[in-house]
Amino acid sequence: MPGTLALAGGVPHLMLDATGWAALGGISWRAHPPQPRGVALAPEKPWEAYRVAPLAVIDDAGVLKLWYSAIACHAGAATDLSCPRCRRLNPGTKVVCRACGWPLVDIDYLQQSMFGVAYAESRDGVRWERPDLGLVESGGDRHNNLIRGACGVPALNPKGGSAQRFMGLVEHQRELYVTFSSDGWHWHRRPRPCLPFGADTNNQLIYDPDTDRYLALLRGFPGRRTTTCCEVADLEQTPWPFADHGHPADSTGYRYLTDELPTALDVDADDPPLPGLDLNHISACRLGPGTWLGFPALFRKYPPAGLDRAGRETHRYFAQGNDGTWETQLAISRDGRTWHRPDRSPYLGPGLYGGPDGGINSLYGVGLVGRGDEVFQYGFGQSVTHGIFEPGERRGVGAIYRYAQPRDRFMAAVAGPRGGHLLSEPLTWPGGDLVLNCDCGGLGQLSVELRQADQTPLPGYTHADCDRVDLNPLAAVVTWRGQTTGALPAGQCVRLHLQLESARLHALACRPAGMRAP
Repeated sequence: MPGTLALAGGVPHLMLDATGWAALGGISWRAHPPQPRGVALAPEKPWEAYRVAPLAVIDDAGVLKLWYSAIACHAGAATDLSCPRCRRLNPGTKVVCRACGWPLVDIDYLQQSMFGVAYAESRDGVRWERPDLGLVESGGDRHNNLIRGACGVPALNPKGGSAQRFMGLVEHQRELYVTFSSDGWHWHRRPRPCLPFGADTNNQLIYDPDTDRYLALLRGFPGRRTTTCCEVADLEQTPWPFADHGHPADSTGYRYLTDELPTALDVDADDPPLPGLDLNHISACRLGPGTWLGFPALFRKYPPAGLDRAGRETHRYFAQGNDGTWETQLAISRDGRTWHRPDRSPYLGPGLYGGPDGGINSLYGVGLVGRGDEVFQYGFGQSVTHGIFEPGERRGVGAIYRYAQPRDRFMAAVAGPRGGHLLSEPLTWPGGDLVLNCDCGGLGQLSVELRQADQTPLPGYTHADCDRVDLNPLAAVVTWRGQTTGALPAGQCVRLHLQLESARLHALACRPAGMRAP
């Protein structure tokens, strides 16, 4: 009688939520924030002098490939600029009006002359190199690492063949298109749109091998929900199916996604009742069958100019009410379609106020890469908040940061000193040793009992027989008076009953009997 706690093949079951557990008591679910490891890439080159921010990182046969947005500095005008909205005079270096946040520079000029996407490579995830691609002219020459064409959030396309090895979603003329690349440097947009909508920020296209279909996670409005488009088996299909409710475009001709697609994740009543709170992006990835992680940035908007808290006027202007900061939380999914946040505490928040990451600090980049016993993530931190955009007056406001997490420790089932317990659904024992990834600190411990489907303890595998697990192991082999589960016949139906005291259980797995712990 197989259960939902899948341990076959040595793949760890991450303790993300109650999936696979029939009963629990005294247990709470807590996110395990990563540790900052410093700047991975600073804005050192002229074409990225204002800010760099990661889009995606992919481990491609041992080579880490990083795509990141690059914003150059603005030379400015020789004279003061009059705001077309409020007529206030601004220094020629201003990009948006200091008084009302209205753009002073043509948006097309900014996108074509100051905004780009660059590419970097690394073997260890710590030291990054910018290859001279020679594809795009910037500042009068082509000696740079800027890519050609729009890539969106790059992802591997396992079904694409050599010509479509990488894929992404991009906006063009207010519609969404699929884009492909053979090398990650030259990108080609498909001739027809896949959806007749715009979706704003960090739209993702992900292949799901469990269903052999493609899944898009898009930022929708109003409420700026992260939504999932209907799944498609073939990226050549256009348009993708959606429920057309006839919502008109706004005054600028932009047609946002509203309720045409199912909601994957949204703010709700368990979030702080802040006006305008929404989701900026989800930064989702699939770790394995039934295991998806997302790192949504909740966007806290500040009130418009004149209504802000006292003391902020000296350093913040309001780009049409679009100022604010972000907090990253951890979201999980078992199918990539529906998401929830078991723990609403910060997974990553702003750094110290006044510091280089004190305005925004976010896991903006998509992708998790493993090196040794650690998993790396990449985000960007900047000294200013979301509404401040001054590439004519500031340099180096944002850099790409690296964060590290011990493997499989994104979330934990946590019990305090009074203890807690978990009972699994019946599962078919795959054979091998039971291994736990847990942190018991200095005072905690954990034990496991094997039971039959009717909850009768198996002789020799009771809590009384179990050798307690303690300390802080990534892979502790559970034993009962020195005996492992290696002697337990594969195919037997069992339940796992775990008792925790002042302990955090991150993952459990079965691996071949006798394999040495790393």
